[in-house]
Amino acid sequence: MSGDDLRIKICGLTQVDEAAACLSAGADWIGLNFHADSPRFVTLARAAEIVAALPSPARAVGLFVDRPASEVSDIAATVGLSAVQLHGNEPPEHLQALDHLWIIKAFRLGRESDVRAMRNYLDQAGDLGRMPDAVLIDAHVDGLVGGTGTLVADALLRLLPAFPRLILAGGLTPGNVAQRLLRVRPWMADVASGVESSPGRKDLAKVRAFIHAAKSAK
Repeated sequence: MSGDDLRIKICGLTQVDEAAACLSAGADWIGLNFHADSPRFVTLARAAEIVAALPSPARAVGLFVDRPASEVSDIAATVGLSAVQLHGNEPPEHLQALDHLWIIKAFRLGRESDVRAMRNYLDQAGDLGRMPDAVLIDAHVDGLVGGTGTLVADALLRLLPAFPRLILAGGLTPGNVAQRLLRVRPWMADVASGVESSPGRKDLAKVRAFIHAAKSAK
């Protein structure tokens, strides 16, 4: 995929002005983190403010970790989201329960067995008749579920099957994103900590540098 076709998601937004600025800088989506243990957690009220300020609510994605499907659906409806990211150990049945939403399923990879588990999950989802709309690859770090600043090992990237919509996350920065994209050729690049001044606060100079570097990857 060329840089012109690549999509960019800036995740972990907590401020209305920063979310709008990320889109103005060229990001396609922003991510809102509803995982209470995350330093990038947003309340429903703040998330609704952010979504209301965007040019389109379809440009926001809600991130959830091991929450009941009914809760995910309710929060999406309350905030005005049409896309969600399941970033925990949600069973494939959740995809069916959330069929009215556009779903990203995240997989945290730290060893070869994680890749096998991902394949098994997707096989089960296929058997149930509801695959995720996109697959996100992040690095596995014990005790953390995202925003770790850790790269996915090259050896694991080489084991990935072909996905029509692969989202690459995990330790991306303005300095390494072009090189990583050339290895994987994903549909979208996802960044959180790599463009921050502190957890949940985006450095817009880094955001612009990241987008420029990603779009320049050939």
